[in-house]
Formats: sequence, C-alpha cells, structure tokens
Amino acid sequence: MSNQPNQTQTTNNPSRRQALNACEACRKRKTKCDERKPACARCTRLGLECMYIETVAAKKNLSIEELTGTLKRMDEKLDVLTALAQQNDGHHQAHTTGLASSPGNSQFAAFSPLNLGSTGIVQNASTPFLDTGRVLEELSLSQRHSTAPQHLLTWPCSTLSMSEPDLQYPMELEIKRPRLSRSTAPPRCLVAGTPAGDDSWLSRLSLSQVSLLTQSYFQHFHPSCLILNESLFYTQVLSNAVQTNFAPNYSSCTVLLVCSLGSIVAHYSGHEEWSSGNEQDIGLGFFNLANGMFRDLEGGDWESVQCLLLMGVYDAWQVNHKACCTVSILVPLYANPCYPWEAQHCQLFWIAYLQESQILAEFDFPASGLGKLASSMPLPVIPGAGTDPRHAQYQFFFLALISMRKLLNRILFHLYSREHIEDTTSGEQAHIEKSAAFLSVSPSVIFELDRQLEEWRTCLPQGLEFSSYSEAQLAEIPGLDQTHRSTDERLRGQLQARYFAAKSIIHRPFIYKALHRDHTAPLTDADAAGARIAVGSALMSVVVSGILQEPLALLLHPINSCRR
Repeated sequence: MSNQPNQTQTTNNPSRRQALNACEACRKRKTKCDERKPACARCTRLGLECMYIETVAAKKNLSIEELTGTLKRMDEKLDVLTALAQQNDGHHQAHTTGLASSPGNSQFAAFSPLNLGSTGIVQNASTPFLDTGRVLEELSLSQRHSTAPQHLLTWPCSTLSMSEPDLQYPMELEIKRPRLSRSTAPPRCLVAGTPAGDDSWLSRLSLSQVSLLTQSYFQHFHPSCLILNESLFYTQVLSNAVQTNFAPNYSSCTVLLVCSLGSIVAHYSGHEEWSSGNEQDIGLGFFNLANGMFRDLEGGDWESVQCLLLMGVYDAWQVNHKACCTVSILVPLYANPCYPWEAQHCQLFWIAYLQESQILAEFDFPASGLGKLASSMPLPVIPGAGTDPRHAQYQFFFLALISMRKLLNRILFHLYSREHIEDTTSGEQAHIEKSAAFLSVSPSVIFELDRQLEEWRTCLPQGLEFSSYSEAQLAEIPGLDQTHRSTDERLRGQLQARYFAAKSIIHRPFIYKALHRDHTAPLTDADAAGARIAVGSALMSVVVSGILQEPLALLLHPINSCRR
C-alpha cells in the first residue's frame, strides 16, 4: 500500500483529473465535461443532445473511487432485497388470504423502481440506488469471454491444440444442424380421417384436448418463463382463436405455439398420443402451423416478440436472437412519452435478455446488443400478480433470475471478459495467456463476488430459499431416477443450479492454479479449498438442475432436446 498517497493525490486533485469519457458535444467543443449521465450539466444547460461513446481509455483508467462507488450501489441493491426477504417472512400469513393488491404496499415494490397503476402502465419512481447506468458494461455480456466450455480446451494442461477458429465449433455446429421438418402432420390422436397433407385437423380439436395442452404448458413451462399473462390468455387470446376457428392472427399463432409446447409436457406425462410418430416430432405439427401463420403476421411489435420467445422455447438460439433484435428496435421508441411502458413489455424485454444471456454464456455465440439497454429498463412487475400467491411466487422467481443474471454477467466481466482483461493489462502482463487471463484478477475481487453471490442467496423469499454450498452436500446426492418434480421443486432447482454454477465459475481460477502449479511449491490451503469448491459446485449444479431427473425436452436449457 506504499503507493496509496500518490493515488489519493492524483484522484482527489481536480486540476489533474482527466475526463475519462467526455460526451460528444463537450469533446467537439473541447470543453470540460462532468460526465454525468444520461446528460452532463453543460448539455442540460444548453439544451444539447448528450451522447457518450465508450472509449478504451475509460476502461483503462477506472479509479478506485469509481470502483468503490459501484460496489456501494451493488450493496444498496442487496440491502433492498434483504429488506424484501425480511418483509416477506413477516407477512407470510398474508399469502394464504391473498397478497396486497396495492402497488404501494406490494412486496414487489422493493424489487422494482416502478409504480404500477391498475392500467398496467409503468411509471418511474425515485430510486437512485437502482440506477445501473454506470455498470452498463457489466450488464451486457461480452462477446469475447473465456467461460464457455470450449475455452477450457485451450488450457496448457489440455492435450489438444486449438486455434481461435477451432474454438468456434459450437457456432459451426449450430449453423450446420439440420433444419426442422416442415411437416404439419397431426398428432396420433387426430390422425383418423385426416388425408395426407390436409391441415384441417385443427378443426377436430376438442375443447378438452385444447384444455389439456394449454394447462400442461402453464403448469410446466410458464412458471419459469413468464412469456404470457395466463389470465389474459384464457379470457382473450384462447377465446378469440377458438371463436375464429384458428384463423391466421396473433391469437391463433400464440395458442398453436402453446399447444406445441403443451404436447411435449403431455407426452412425457403419459399422454403419448400427442406425438406424431417419434419423440423428435412431438408438437411439430402445431409448431409449423404457427410458424406458417407468423410469416405473414410478423412485424416490429410486441406481439411478434411474444410469439418469437415462445418459438425460442421450442427451437432456441436463432429465434431468440431474432426476438432480441426486434426488442432492440422497439425499446428506443418508448423513450417518447407517447409510448408508455406497459408491464408486459418490460416482462418480454427481460425474458429476451435472460434467454440470450444464458445462450451467450454457454456457447459464446454473437450477441444482439440487447444487454446494452438493460441499465435503462425498469424491472418487471405484472399488475395483480400480488393477489395470487402462486403468481407472486412465479414473479419472485423471475426477479431472482434477473438479479442472478446480472451478477453472473458481472462475474464474467470482471474475471473472464477478454476485452476487459486486454484493456487493463500492460507491461510484462501484456503477454499473459488469454485462456488464463483471470489469473491477473486480485483474490479480493473473487472473494467480493462470492460474497455478493451469498447475499443473493440469503435474499430469496420463503419457498425458494436453500442452504449454501458445503462439501457435505456431495455425500448426500439423492438417487438419479427420473421422477416428477413439483413446480416449487423445479423453480428452486433452477435457482440452485444457477447459484452453484456461479460459485464454480467464481472459483475456477483456483482449478487452473491447481492444475498448472509448480510442483516444487506446495499448493496453499486457500487455493486447494477454492479448487474443491469449484469442482464440487459444478457437480451440484448438474445434480439440482433436473438434467438427471427429468427428460431433457422438459427443461428450459440451451442444450435441451427441443433444439432439433
């Protein structure tokens, strides 16, 4: 710490402070910029458009004060979540009689910078500690990071020699994978009396069959992916589709997509008649009929985003990427007061953000740029969700996923983002191996990220909470027979899987040290403990995720078998 006085003098001396990222207007006029966002003081005073362009210098020269301020804001957010969890425990009895419907008294108010009126229009509230503008880079997952599985093959201990193009094999496989069949053949239970190539079998769907498929969807996929408003679906969307005999419109397209996913759930729940011949074709007839409708309906609107996200559950990356691009077009329009934010629009934004972030983290695919908008987006709260304990639980789960994804992206940015590492390394460290770039990160950063992860876990509401990682859990792994898991078990399992995965990623540098250490020097106790945590957490993530307990087709996972 011998250089601390010099750092303090440089940082606190206004005359020597250099603007790290001046706005374009101040840069052109070569005037001093106070770097306030969204608009600096000079642009606000003169009524100028204030725009910031990210520069390499801004990454290289982040001061200790700015980093401390960022961590302080993170802590303030965690304090809000802690208060919410305590309030949730204190009012647990209220769940049995219905949660408060008033947005001001709702538990969701602590999660979100929103006040929701009965109309479902989003209004901004004064919550400065939830302003994430300064952590924009953390929210947007870097296109060049080294956490994707294929990057482990570049470690020195690997016997493989892989170049940069070789590491793109997941993208190559995705591009070359066979296209989905265009068949619109009916499921086996509707085959009788249907001529080959005839799509009129939809008219023979009974209300009880439609009810089975839609309920299967809402009982299984909906709780962990709130793309639709269940109440509006049954009162408006489904009734409109049935009344028009599935005429080409958004309602019919939505119902057909729900039925395609419901067919998968029904098939694995004992109703095998909903397949068309083999497990690869379950729900395919419904999906292709919906896809055909959507080609004529698609536009730059939220109905299209909703349909694309439903398609993305069935046939993941390319459709989700398209949905994210459409959202990126729509979001800037809502900066205009004439386009008020609706709660469902916020919901769709965050679903698209979550789906894309997960795929990017797993496969290192190209990003749509949607993450760069996340800092300006309010958190989603559906009006009336607090009046139903079941829907409240789903909403808490969804908000927990969003906060976990932000934390995961923060972890990837500070430990594994290759642009971040390359911009912050200099001198003798410039030659550091890209695959081991995280070794330049201070252990204090690792410990702080782990602390934030544990704070996230302790803030989970009742019904979704679970204990922290311990090595004793490895000795208590249950049998891996495929069994039915309740909705609460599946939601809790997903959160646990994300928690264990994050803990493993945080402690991965210790595995690298253990594998590549100089054998003449013993491994420190701290490094050995960190390596054990990384390996054990990775194993527990697989165990609790459901991959070993349920058919892959029923899991919302980037590598599920619905990705044909």
